[in-house]
Amino acid sequence: MTVPAVITAARTQVVIDFLTATGWDTTPETGYPLFPGPEILVSPDRAVFITDSGGPGYTTEEGGTDAWSFQARVRGPSDDPLAAQAAAQLLDWTILTASCPAWTDGIRVISCFRLGGPPSVLPLDPGDRRFEYTADYVFVTGA
Repeated sequence: MTVPAVITAARTQVVIDFLTATGWDTTPETGYPLFPGPEILVSPDRAVFITDSGGPGYTTEEGGTDAWSFQARVRGPSDDPLAAQAAAQLLDWTILTASCPAWTDGIRVISCFRLGGPPSVLPLDPGDRRFEYTADYVFVTGA
C-alpha cells in the first residue's frame, strides 16, 4: 500500500514552510516568526500562530484535490495596535498573492484564498496589551 503525497507532512508545517518560501520574515528581531498552534506561546511578542482548522474537504469527485483551512493569528508588540494590524495585513497580502501552484514539503498547493473577511482584531488582554489579529484561509492541494 502506498501513502498519497497529500498527507505526508503536517498541514500546519506545510503552511509554515509555504510562507517561509514566499520570503516571510521569520527572524525574531525584524519579523514575525511562525509557530504551530493551537498553543499560543507567551513569547515572543511578535509572532504568527498557524492552526489547522478543518476545511471543505475534497473538491473533486475522485478525491484528486483537497481543500483544507487554517487560522493565522498575528500578535504584535505591546501598546502598538498599528504594528499588529500592519503585520496581519501583510500576511494576508502574502497569502493571497502567493505564486500558485507551488510545491511545499512534497505537496502541491494549487491555490490559496481567504475564508471570510480580512484579518480582524481579537479582544485585548489588559494584562499584556499585545494586539492580535486573526483570519482564516483555505489551501487547495493535490493533483
